[in-house]
Amino acid sequence: MREVRDKNSDRLGRGIDALIRPIAPRWALQRAKYRFAYDAIDGHRTRKKRSSGGGTGDNQLTERDRQQLAEIQREMMQNNPLVKGLLKTERDGVIGSTVKVRAATADDGWNKTADAIWKEEMEEGPCDVTRRYNINQYRRMNYLAYRRDGDSFTLFTEDGLQGIEGEQVGTPHAKKSEHIQIAGGVAFDKSNNRLLGYYIGTPSEYGFIKAETYRRYKADDVHMMFDPERYSQARGEPALAASTVFIDHLSGYIEAELVAARVNACFSMFVSRKDEFADEPAGYTGGVSSSGYDEDGERLEKMEPGRIMYGDLNETATGIGQQRPGDLFDPFTLRMLGFIGRPLNIPLMLITLDFSGATFMNARIAYQKVQESWIAEQDNRVKPLERRTWRWKMAQAIARGELSAREDAFKCTVRCKRWPYVDPFKEAKADEVELANGTTNRMIICERKGDDYEEVDEQLQKENKNRATEGTEEEEKKIKEKGAKKEVES
Repeated sequence: MREVRDKNSDRLGRGIDALIRPIAPRWALQRAKYRFAYDAIDGHRTRKKRSSGGGTGDNQLTERDRQQLAEIQREMMQNNPLVKGLLKTERDGVIGSTVKVRAATADDGWNKTADAIWKEEMEEGPCDVTRRYNINQYRRMNYLAYRRDGDSFTLFTEDGLQGIEGEQVGTPHAKKSEHIQIAGGVAFDKSNNRLLGYYIGTPSEYGFIKAETYRRYKADDVHMMFDPERYSQARGEPALAASTVFIDHLSGYIEAELVAARVNACFSMFVSRKDEFADEPAGYTGGVSSSGYDEDGERLEKMEPGRIMYGDLNETATGIGQQRPGDLFDPFTLRMLGFIGRPLNIPLMLITLDFSGATFMNARIAYQKVQESWIAEQDNRVKPLERRTWRWKMAQAIARGELSAREDAFKCTVRCKRWPYVDPFKEAKADEVELANGTTNRMIICERKGDDYEEVDEQLQKENKNRATEGTEEEEKKIKEKGAKKEVES
């Protein structure tokens, strides 16, 4: 029965396309494009119908399926505020405004010089090949591309970082090799499945790279950011791929409710006649017709917004007023939003950004759960890229002679964003109790809040020194004043 409905729906959609094509060819082409995109992923595991056959039902992402999934997510991010807001909320939670990277060798002087080079060339000025973005801007764009498309790539060049989006990495058309296996533009050694490199070029239809444009890059020159779910997975899938169908359903439901509310807001008047000889009310002439009818014989009416309809003899019409949206609109919508946000582990209050009615306890629990997911993203996705970027920049500085070569030259610390207290007073008091009990320390508290303990400790020492100096000066002033007073009295 379901298959019959799907076929009828598909037939209706294609019929609409046929009607639209001669009137608005551009719109028809756009409809056909996205219809093809959804058809292409119909066999994907997120939409695959269950069967009783063997196997797990978990197929490798094909190049065409992966590209179409990414295209759908890009279209949604451009036109759907829910998708755009979800991905940006996660990006802001994981990356924030900055990620602190500092040298961590055994030589403090070397560290100071390395930090100064990083600050000048990566933080204060553009660091990418286009000379437009500093490292903070690059991080945010790169992470958003990875979650939207399923993966993103960073190419380390002499001229700067080059961001490569997922569609630029693909298998060259008709590219075959006896010793190399290529999956989605990622090359592996067939003998041991070791990563060899990537094929980057101009994308063509179905996810392949145009043969005359591609170039192979070694694995050491490229960093790939993706979230694998299987050992055999070569490419990533968009973070909201599993929510695509639910997003469509919710958007369609909201649109239907809006249409129903607009129709219900219009005023309709039904005129019924019980006697064929009864006089009908005169039509509205508006100064354009003496008879009240137009040239097609239709009555001229005026009622805005709405419509007047005349029934046949002994025909009546009864309307049923409905309140739109109904009482179940909010509970149903919120439940659907919870389903949609599950792949990102984002709680409902962060999906809607509505904190009305939230208590300290449930807000704290919700933040703890999503922060666990964000910390995992930072450790497994953000920090590896930061360490490779640091290695690339320090290697450049050593080659230029600005830094001396050391065994621990590439050792660094990466400090990602942490999040403020939900209730500052209550949680600060809890930390105070734990400090008194010896179950935590100031370094742990600073790291949990995203502060640099060494910077905080250094600043505290300066303040204490200033207080001590001010106290000594104050005591000396009092002694001098006291001595002067005694001289006057004598």
